[in-house]
Amino acid sequence: MAHDFAKQRSSSKSSAKKRTSTKSATKTAPARSHWPWFFSGLLSGLFVALIGYLGLFGTGPLQGINSNIMSQDFPLGDVDGESTDFTFYDRLSEAEVIVDVIAVELEPEIEENPDIYRVQAGSFNSIADAEKLRAEIILLGLETSISQAEVLGQTMFRVQAGPFVGNANANDAVDLLARNNMPDTIKIVVR
Repeated sequence: MAHDFAKQRSSSKSSAKKRTSTKSATKTAPARSHWPWFFSGLLSGLFVALIGYLGLFGTGPLQGINSNIMSQDFPLGDVDGESTDFTFYDRLSEAEVIVDVIAVELEPEIEENPDIYRVQAGSFNSIADAEKLRAEIILLGLETSISQAEVLGQTMFRVQAGPFVGNANANDAVDLLARNNMPDTIKIVVR
């Protein structure tokens, strides 16, 4: 917060008043009751004691109480004249559906007389730039070469991946290069 030191000498009484008023404004709210903390601690302790009791003595005493209640309410094996039927697993095996499975072998499309392709990833004026791109493509797992060509009286260095047999393999290489930030590729038919 900005403070004007030039007015400090002239208003010493008003600043004393401001200090006293800020002190009264920063007083904390009256302390809350401690009873909610007491009862939450008490309930937590009782819960932990119950878990410990069940862990040490098991549910044996509770099972006895439960069986007494069940024997008083319903006679064993008969509830309102109907017996309980637990034949779920028998019914499940009867309801099993048998499906005829027909084996289908999927074979990739094989082109008759497939063409051989190369994928050109870039063309550079300097061999250093071409070597840099070639190294990046080799790290992707593709076979790469640099070819030199004369274009409009200037020597260009072309970075080409391949050779790839078939259009599908060449398209896979184009997709791989595009996923790795090299979208400007050209597919070239060699044969």
